[in-house]
Amino acid sequence: MVKLLKHELIALFRVLVFFAAAVVVFATIGRVLLAVDTARAADEGVALLSLLFILFYVFAICALVIAAWALGVSRFYKTLFTGEGYMTLSLPVSPMGIIWAKLLSSLIAMFAASIVSALSLCIFFIGLPADILSEIGIEVIVSFRMWFDSIVAAPLLFLEELVLFIVTVPVTLLVIYACISLGQLFTNHRKLLTFVIIIAVYIAYQMLTLYALTPIYEAAAEVSEHLYMWLQIVLVAAVDAGCFFLVRYVLKNRVNLIV
Repeated sequence: MVKLLKHELIALFRVLVFFAAAVVVFATIGRVLLAVDTARAADEGVALLSLLFILFYVFAICALVIAAWALGVSRFYKTLFTGEGYMTLSLPVSPMGIIWAKLLSSLIAMFAASIVSALSLCIFFIGLPADILSEIGIEVIVSFRMWFDSIVAAPLLFLEELVLFIVTVPVTLLVIYACISLGQLFTNHRKLLTFVIIIAVYIAYQMLTLYALTPIYEAAAEVSEHLYMWLQIVLVAAVDAGCFFLVRYVLKNRVNLIV
């Protein structure tokens, strides 16, 4: 599994490195042009160019984050349910190990994309006037102090929110993994039926949330904030586990690589 995880990470970052480089380049150029624009306030051409590169930077961040998720989903399908699946499934790794390798590599890629995006924002702080930097610093310190005080005041609630975050992040991948796996159970029109399954799951989730989960959450919140949090944690964790074992079942018992 470790070797497979390493292979997956190399395959993902071999593409994501270009998106990350674009984020850094656009952030740097945008910051330089912004500094030039500040020095030459009357130059509309520089101001327009600065705004253009800042927009490119924003788009690059969105592309990086989306690409990290989309590449993980794409590799799950390509390396398991196309011709590459023969090689992947012949490796001395159990179906559970394969799923873990796919999931962890995608989560690491998404986390790395978020880190690069956050660090690139620091580029805009370079060279800012001291008064602006001091204002930003004060706001950051105040926000951090409020966050720390909230943890001290309700440490259990903070832990519950952390647990909820941990179980929520994988669900965005596992649900798609499950839908793709279900689509492979059909003999014909697999891609179309996979798309139909994804749409059906999304509609069912929206209906379930609107007519069942929301009233339950509201009633639980009136009783206790902790009850409200744990209901969400249990539900999301159950979805995680259900999707994981559904994918495992398909890979182990029902996979059919005939395209």
